[in-house]
Amino acid sequence: MKTHRLKLAVNRYAFHWAFPEMLADELGLFEREWIQVEWFDATPPAVVNKGSMYTDLLKEGTTDLYHAGEWACINRVLDSPESCIVAKSPPGRGTLNSTFSLYVAKNSQIRRGADLAGKPIAIEEGTGSYYTTLLDLEKYVKREETELTQIGEPPRRLLSLLNGEVVAASLLGPWAEIGDALGLREVLRTKRSNPTTTVARRDKDPLLLRAFFRVVNKAIGKINSNPGRYRKSYFNRVKSVLLEMPEEIARLAPRLERKMTVPRWKPWVKYASSDFDRTYRWLAAHGLGLMIENRSTFRMMARISRAPESTPT
Repeated sequence: MKTHRLKLAVNRYAFHWAFPEMLADELGLFEREWIQVEWFDATPPAVVNKGSMYTDLLKEGTTDLYHAGEWACINRVLDSPESCIVAKSPPGRGTLNSTFSLYVAKNSQIRRGADLAGKPIAIEEGTGSYYTTLLDLEKYVKREETELTQIGEPPRRLLSLLNGEVVAASLLGPWAEIGDALGLREVLRTKRSNPTTTVARRDKDPLLLRAFFRVVNKAIGKINSNPGRYRKSYFNRVKSVLLEMPEEIARLAPRLERKMTVPRWKPWVKYASSDFDRTYRWLAAHGLGLMIENRSTFRMMARISRAPESTPT
């Protein structure tokens, strides 16, 4: 049987989003579906526009797909017709996309979400930390009083809070656990219901994409049934970033290795028009989405933004 190549890009500072794929490759699950994965290191050397970065990687053929928060993916595919949303992984108890939290220094006077009005909060523009923070704060802080500061990757956001450059920072997954170990205080845990979504090149073979999702969902099943079994593999990737950070953070490695949580995932499933409809309306209401002039254009954009023939079954 013919082996199919699939190109995947991974950012070391945000490896946690690609861990199911990385684990699937380690366990040889792709080989069983006759898929050969080619990895590309997409770790940015500085703060970059993630929307442009991943769109360019897709256009250039450096990667065949990537995933991000649904809000970001909608805006990217509407501005990039050669791509489409092919699947979603909803949030749920213990899943990575349900771990977003806003943290403050342990001696901060901030006690609740409303106290963050007019206070600088570290996020990364155009990514889940940006949209999730807006969504979580809107019940407590007026939009015009929400001050989001572009800092970049989670490790940068963590350092900016420790260095007093911001009052709060959006952290998730391993970086939230590192914040806890450093004594930072969580003031607002996310209540987001938006999924993480996958964007793929529109010219990719739907059968190959289905095989990809079958493999990744198998890896997700293994993680969900026994996350501790894969802690070492997960933590080794955290450690490679920890060792680049100041000593007060790097020295936490042994402690974190013993207790770090491997996030669960909901399996990848079909992305529907109703998903697009709901989330685009939120984007538009907040002035964050591309303008769609009428209902017929809206329906067309909802249809072309996704590729139901490519989604997992």
